[in-house]
Amino acid sequence: MKIEELKRIFCENLELLNKNAQWLLKSYEKAENIDFSKKELTDEELEVLETLSNRFGRTVDILINKVLRGLDLIELEDVSRKLDVVIRAEKRGFVRDYRILIEIKDLRKELVHEYIQENLKEKFKEVLEKTPILIEIVRKINEYSKRMNYCQYD
Repeated sequence: MKIEELKRIFCENLELLNKNAQWLLKSYEKAENIDFSKKELTDEELEVLETLSNRFGRTVDILINKVLRGLDLIELEDVSRKLDVVIRAEKRGFVRDYRILIEIKDLRKELVHEYIQENLKEKFKEVLEKTPILIEIVRKINEYSKRMNYCQYD
């Protein structure tokens, strides 16, 4: 595949990431004032947190599997090892430590497999803590993409 085609696909995926990040931020704003100290969360609060978690997971998937991998393809990096993809995210300045991305990816995976209500409450708290970090990563990728002249912005 030619570099121009890779850039086009990357830009489409970056646009998809940005849209998902906007929806994630909307959910975050609804969820950030939920009181986790009470014994039981209301059905409405659980619904807000479920939506936040789903959007968090989708955003993480797009970030790692489409956008970061797409950057590596454009920049002719080896994409065979997923660990290298997140390590290069640190080198590009998207995160201060690549392990943050691993934590975010692991949290996404844990959310999918968590069924016990009390454990789920802890995972929801983690999503609330990690969402601003995820949004900041998306912002930095957009700056990088603009600086590298990968995507044409309106």
